[in-house]
Amino acid sequence: MTLVEDEIILPSGQKTTYLKQKDNGSCCVTIIAKQNDKILVQREYSYPSNQKIFQFPGGGAPAHEKPEEGANRELMEEMGYRANTLDLLGIYLMDNRRSTQKMHVFLASDLTRESREKDIEEEIESFWFSEDEIAKMIKNGDIINVHALASWCLYTNRQ
Repeated sequence: MTLVEDEIILPSGQKTTYLKQKDNGSCCVTIIAKQNDKILVQREYSYPSNQKIFQFPGGGAPAHEKPEEGANRELMEEMGYRANTLDLLGIYLMDNRRSTQKMHVFLASDLTRESREKDIEEEIESFWFSEDEIAKMIKNGDIINVHALASWCLYTNRQ
C-alpha cells in the first residue's frame, strides 16, 4: 500500500492536506456462490486481528482485468470453483475516506470444480451455510468482516 499526501481545497474553500491510498486503478471483487440453497462462506486467518474471520471468496483485480474475470479467478484460486454465471449484485466504495477503490459483488451460480494450486499465505476453510444460518452468525457477531456484511446486504436486498 502506498500513501499519498495531497494538498486539496475543500468545498468551503479552505486548503488542507489529505492522506489517501495511491490509486492503482484496480478493483476488488467479492463473490457469493449459491448451490443447493446454500451459500459458500470461507474462514481465513487474518494477521492484523490475529483471528480466523468468516468472509466470502474474493480479492483484488488488476486494472487490466474485468471485475467478473477477477471474481472468477479469485473463486477458482481460493475455492477451486469456476462460475459459469455471474450476476452483478452491486458496487460499493471500499474506503471512501482514503480510496477510490470499488468492491463489485457478484452472485455466482452454475459452479464447476477446477483444480487449484494452494497459496501458503491463504489458510482457508470452506463451509456451505443456509441464509438463516448466515443471518444468525451476523446477529451473534460471528461474521464481522465489513466486506462480508456489505455484500450480504446487497445479496439480501437484490431484486
